[in-house]
Amino acid sequence: MKTFESGFFALENFIAKKEDFNFLQDSESTPWHITYNVNDPFFTIMGASIVSVLENNQDHPLVFHLFTDGYSQENRDKVRQLAEKWHCRCILYELNMAPFEDFHVKVARFSRITYGRIYMPKVLKDMTDRYVYLDADTMVIASLAPLFSLDMTGYAMGAVSERPKDAAYRGEYLKLKNGKYFNDGIMVVNIPEWEKQGITEKAFSFQKEPRERFLGQSQDVLNLTFDGTNLFLPSEYNEFGGGQDDEGKGVIIHWTGRRKPWQMVLLPFDPQWRTYNALSPWETITNTLPIKKPENYHDFKQWAKYRKKDSFMEYIWGMFWYAWLRLRYKL
Repeated sequence: MKTFESGFFALENFIAKKEDFNFLQDSESTPWHITYNVNDPFFTIMGASIVSVLENNQDHPLVFHLFTDGYSQENRDKVRQLAEKWHCRCILYELNMAPFEDFHVKVARFSRITYGRIYMPKVLKDMTDRYVYLDADTMVIASLAPLFSLDMTGYAMGAVSERPKDAAYRGEYLKLKNGKYFNDGIMVVNIPEWEKQGITEKAFSFQKEPRERFLGQSQDVLNLTFDGTNLFLPSEYNEFGGGQDDEGKGVIIHWTGRRKPWQMVLLPFDPQWRTYNALSPWETITNTLPIKKPENYHDFKQWAKYRKKDSFMEYIWGMFWYAWLRLRYKL
């Protein structure tokens, strides 16, 4: 395993700035800790996710740890407003991204902030033994209590497997020995076991690897690190595709893939996400149809696909805009 200089993983080497907005009220219950990692443009999206957690877990004190690579004064103020309104605690961390610079970036539009989740246990270990990590494009629709009472003896982390076909393909590509592959967009982390197994250190050993070795970013690195030794959770804790396959058991909806609820309202859970967005301090998103921008051309194909069974004219409308915007985008 790659070795690091003494003090490399010290907090002062990773945390450039920290702001703590604590509006928790007195409670006999031990707070639950929730984490995110986002860059500045995704605060609006994350805000809806945070509200969904608060709305569906009102009987428990909550602490949100928000890891960023920088944030605006406006977003900082809105985080404070959210904490005050909902009587929760929000801690903003601006990460020093230099220690992450040797991790690969698979697609140019992506950010290395995704690797922040690998370091989180080092930050939270003096505050709690367990936390739930959520991607910004998730929505909680039920209590998280089962995740905070889950027996994780011997397991550093729990996550949901990717769909069988995707897991097999990605596992084979990465040459995983166990043939298992999880989605890291929702994780429950057992910090003492994570530290005992040296997960952060092992994950950082994959720095400087050529990006051609990977299909993704942090998710591939964590799958290589665990190689199937993590706890696998039921699918209701990570309902892919915006819950399109949910059978009424979903706890956490996750908009994997390109289609997002802030771009258009198409499937049943999309309006619910808009409700949480409207309750947050951030701007309320009102468009319900795909946005006519070249980079969003793929949304119209999705729209056409799902509307075809109800309205052939809407199908034609969607495919027309898909073809036109795709042509403009490619040119």
